[in-house]
Parts: sequence; C-alpha cells; structure tokens
Amino acid sequence: MQHIKKMALICFEGFQTLDLIGPMEVFSLAKVDKKPEYECILMSEHGGMITSRSGVVILTQKLLSLEGFDSLIIVGGDNIKKPEQQLNLVNYIQQQHTKVNRVISICTGVFLLARAGLLENKNITTHWSCLQQLKFLVPSAKVAEDAIYIKSDNIYTSAGISAGMDLALSIIEEDLGKNISMAIARELVIFYHRPGGQKQFSDLLQAQSLTNDKIKLACSYIHDNLAQVLNISLLAEHVNMSDRNFSRKFTEQLSLSPAKYIQKSRIDRAKLLLEQGQLSVNQIADKVGFNSVTVLSRLFKKHLCVTPNNYKQRFYKTPK
Repeated sequence: MQHIKKMALICFEGFQTLDLIGPMEVFSLAKVDKKPEYECILMSEHGGMITSRSGVVILTQKLLSLEGFDSLIIVGGDNIKKPEQQLNLVNYIQQQHTKVNRVISICTGVFLLARAGLLENKNITTHWSCLQQLKFLVPSAKVAEDAIYIKSDNIYTSAGISAGMDLALSIIEEDLGKNISMAIARELVIFYHRPGGQKQFSDLLQAQSLTNDKIKLACSYIHDNLAQVLNISLLAEHVNMSDRNFSRKFTEQLSLSPAKYIQKSRIDRAKLLLEQGQLSVNQIADKVGFNSVTVLSRLFKKHLCVTPNNYKQRFYKTPK
C-alpha cells in the first residue's frame, strides 16, 4: 500500500511566494506509477486566507498536530527575523518538530528555526543578504556562505527563494531516487544540481551596487582582466587614486582587501570554467591569472576542500 508523505508548509502574512510555490510544484510532480508521493498541507497560525509579500492570497488550515507528518517546512519572508515576530509560530515549532522526520527551512525561514533553538552546532545556510545576521543569532552554528542548500542531521536549510526548489529536488532524490528527481527537473526546466553556489549571485550584485564609482570601476577592471597582473598600484592608477586611499576605500566598500578580492574573483572564475568543462585545468589556471596548476590546486584545497579535478568531476554535466 502506497504511503504518501505529508508535508506541512507553514506560512504567515507577508511570506515570500516562491518559497512556498516553488517547492510545492516540485513535490506535486513526484509520482510513482502515476500516483503522488507527497501531500502538501498549507498552515498558518489562525488558518484562513493569508497574503504573500507579492499579493498572492492562499487558503490555509489552522496549525495542526504534526503527528503522522513526514516534514515540517518553514517558508521565508520579511516578518520573522525579529525576536518579537511570530512568537506563536516559534512555540509551535518547538512543540512539534520532534514529531516529524525532517525540519526544513526555505530562505529566511531559518530564522524561525534559530529562534526555536533547533540550530545549535548545526551546519546551516540562508539567503546571502542575511548570512551575517544568522551568524550573530546562532554563533555555535556553522553558516555556509556559498551553499544552495545544506543538510545537517534532520535539519535542512536553503539559500534564497528559488533555492527551495533545489532543496525539494534533493529531498525527492533522497526518498525516490535520482531518476525521478532528474525527470522533475527536466519537466520544470531547472537544474538538477545547480552549478556553483549562491555567492556567484551575491558577489556580482555587491560589486554592481557599490556606492563608490571608482571602486565599482576597479571591480569591473578586475573581472575583465583576471588573466593579467593585478595589484594595488595598477588598480589605483586605473581609477586615479593614491595606493593608500584606494586600498582603504576598497576594503571599506567590500570588507575585503584588494588582494583577497582578486584572489577570490580568480577562484570563482575558475569554478565557473570547471563547471563548463571546456578547458583543461592547466588552461583554466592560466586564464584566471594563477599561471600555475599548483597554485590553483592549493587555493582550491584551502577554500573549497577539494582539488580542481575533483570539483570538475562533481559539477561538470556532460552535454546530452
């Protein structure tokens, strides 16, 4: 007899629409012999109609006991990060989380799990813009800055918004196998395993949103010339600043020294090129300005705990 997994999705006024709808669409497509494997049940504190941040109105049930449910899923939104917000939901999570197999947060939903005390000493993640706030809230946790999603015991957390779909696919793979998860990804025209991490989005957005035009220009120059020699004197001259003033302003804007930003940019570009799979590791080392496979390998091991070749094997998808 088929056992349908019941998934409780907890919502509140002002929730992020895609945090809810994205995973629901993924779970709805998970079928064996044309029979659904998951049942998504929407809940809110008082039940009834609630409105998302973008104006979508959904019908929810009042919070239920989670006895017999497989998973508790907390979606994100703007109204959950402060200590005085959604106290009843925090209490509900504390009371119900032991009744389910998995406790899952999408995007900023992790803050409700944190306030419920579920994240001590866990490996977790959230939307890139909230990472520092999460670190402050749960100092014992290891907050992964470049993860799309992460599992720590029975706690699952994801990065921002669309990452909830990536996490849902990984859960389906865990339950039903790789083939079904891949078929759903194809149906929805999304990555089965998204290449790279969320910092590929946050770093570019950060550089584009800098308030100092000269530092923004320097960042653009760095990204356009990674294969060339890059140093403070060259960059300062490029934007018509003194070396000392440039270094100070750059670090103020990006919380990284120019040298560390250059190194990080080169590593990120190398990751992207490895994921594309068109160049050898030697060619990539030259193309990003390391000029040595030894240097590239040392930095990958230091920052990613993996060699370039192993990274390529993991993330490069052979074209079909």
